[in-house]
Amino acid sequence: MKQFWSPQIYTVSDLTSRIRQSINSQFRDVLVEGEISNFKVYPSGHLYFTLKDDQAMIKAVVFSFQDKYPEAMIEDGVAVICKGRVDVYEKRGEYRLLVDAIEVRGLGLLQIKFEKLKEKLLKEGLFDAERKKPLPLLPGSIGIVTSPVGAAIRDMLKVIRGKFDNMSVLLYPVKVQGSEACYEIAEAIRHFNETKEVDVIIVGRGGGSLEDLSPFNEEVVARAIYASEIPIVSAVGHEVDFTISDFVADVRAPTPTAAADVVVRSKTEIIDAILETEKKLEKALRKRIEKARYLLLHEATQLKEKRDIFTDCRMYLDELLNNMMHGFSVYFKGKRTLVESLGQRMTDLNPDSILKRGYSITVKKETRQVVLAADQVLEGEELVVKLHRGEIDCSVLDTRN
Repeated sequence: MKQFWSPQIYTVSDLTSRIRQSINSQFRDVLVEGEISNFKVYPSGHLYFTLKDDQAMIKAVVFSFQDKYPEAMIEDGVAVICKGRVDVYEKRGEYRLLVDAIEVRGLGLLQIKFEKLKEKLLKEGLFDAERKKPLPLLPGSIGIVTSPVGAAIRDMLKVIRGKFDNMSVLLYPVKVQGSEACYEIAEAIRHFNETKEVDVIIVGRGGGSLEDLSPFNEEVVARAIYASEIPIVSAVGHEVDFTISDFVADVRAPTPTAAADVVVRSKTEIIDAILETEKKLEKALRKRIEKARYLLLHEATQLKEKRDIFTDCRMYLDELLNNMMHGFSVYFKGKRTLVESLGQRMTDLNPDSILKRGYSITVKKETRQVVLAADQVLEGEELVVKLHRGEIDCSVLDTRN
């Protein structure tokens, strides 16, 4: 019997290698939709599973799955869309899908992570209303955790200065976007709690996509807010945006501008609040005294023989009422004087007042860091000198300690 041979004889390894090269070149970046089955996470953190539909199946693997995705995201029967490339495992002669990204169909990864963390923290009680702290009526100093170059900080400072021009504000500059941002935000919150420099903290940034706001959906930020002894206002994105930080914080503001408006009351509002309290106390006191007067008059008509006694009592009550009203008037006058004195003192401590006396503030031009000592700068480094009127750009010629 005659045998027919091909011009070239391949070894199994050669043929498998050629098949692998061909598949790799043709299917390098593909999207595959299917249903998860036989999934298993190995101790290495890699996920192995089968992706199937009603007519075919393909083995798949996601390397470092536990570092990328939340627990319980994947289970048998879940419909997903996988992005990756097809490869051949030569030792077994099997082809499989190496997955770079995986999404549950109809729901993005970031949204899944958000919902899973929200459910977890809700069960732990981090969102409970009973643990939320009230904001101070008049904070002595406000801490702001945000980017130093964004529109959010400019808007907040504009509102604060407009309502209370000499309010003390401390900015802790952080990144508000990217993988490292959440750790910087958490560290800023811990810093303010350790130093006790502020009475309230605003944490936030301007609007953006769900990915842009993701640092405020990280567990490390949520737990830092929960652990804070200082009241925290979360002001992330626009009014329609909600983050994990919003649920954990003591107060959620729809925007950074709204946060500044919530935290700071104007001097006029504070004085009005004191006057309103004075009126309420006076009204309540008059009501109680009038009630007592009525009861005494009623009893007097029943006991005419003791008219002189009740006459003395009525006169005594009149005197008591007059003394009390005078006392309240003196008390609240003193409080108003104290508020005005504190306002004047804060005005005197305003940095602008100090600059008027001939002092200046020197900062590094690139980082805006305040220069406190000569060894903080280098020869040739550019500086900005802030005067009462205007600024001067200059460079370092020499330094002397």
